[in-house]
Amino acid sequence: MTVSLIMFGLIGILIGILSSMFGFGGGFVVVPVLYAFLPDTIPHEYLMHTAIGSSLAVMIINSFNSTYNHSRKGNIKWSVFKKLAGFIAAGSLIGGIVAIFIDSEVLRYLFIALLSYILISNLVKKTFTSDREDDDFELPGKKAATVFGTGIGFISTLLGIGGSVMTIPFLRKQGMRMLNAVALATPLGLPIAIVGAISYLVSGLQVDHMPASTIGFIYLPALVGFTVGGFIGVPFGRKWAQKLPDGIFSKAYLAILAVVIIMMIVA
Repeated sequence: MTVSLIMFGLIGILIGILSSMFGFGGGFVVVPVLYAFLPDTIPHEYLMHTAIGSSLAVMIINSFNSTYNHSRKGNIKWSVFKKLAGFIAAGSLIGGIVAIFIDSEVLRYLFIALLSYILISNLVKKTFTSDREDDDFELPGKKAATVFGTGIGFISTLLGIGGSVMTIPFLRKQGMRMLNAVALATPLGLPIAIVGAISYLVSGLQVDHMPASTIGFIYLPALVGFTVGGFIGVPFGRKWAQKLPDGIFSKAYLAILAVVIIMMIVA
């Protein structure tokens, strides 16, 4: 158990850096890592559910931590947050309920497919990696906020990836700078994390043969280790995010996305 906590703590530092630097919230790293390293005591048919549930629980802590760090620097556009947060929360509730009825391997393939589509589409369009200035951004209309907000919440909770993988491309399309899009993705990840984690916790409690190291579909050693490590990593990620030029920042985001896809394929 001690070795596991140390390992998860070290990985948690990386998660904290990625959370505040790229708005990932932890899901990109937590899901592949846990899918590969969860103990044999977790029933195989619930491996992906446990990886996703744990990811969402970790995301709560990291999102609060990253939001605090970015807010202190004035990086978060709160007017956009208010417009999207309610719709994201509604979509998250639906995604959390639906997830329990989907096979673990199906969730894995959906995870890979979604990230691959986002990576390829943003490489082809070139709009994601072009430089942005503060005055380029256009606030999304009510219809766009409703459709994208609900969709982001539903898919992100279903797959445990956090909202950044969909939120950031959407905000970039609207003309937002990478730093502000990443900063905004952290508080927008909170509705997804909170609603999703509760849904996976409650769903997992209905399964009789989960081990004592879990609460529902949340694996406790990973939750503790990732959280402690995250508090160390978050401030570093925020500082580095402040210094990166917009074009390089967006390309680094897509490069990490490609690494995560490969990790999930070979896991």
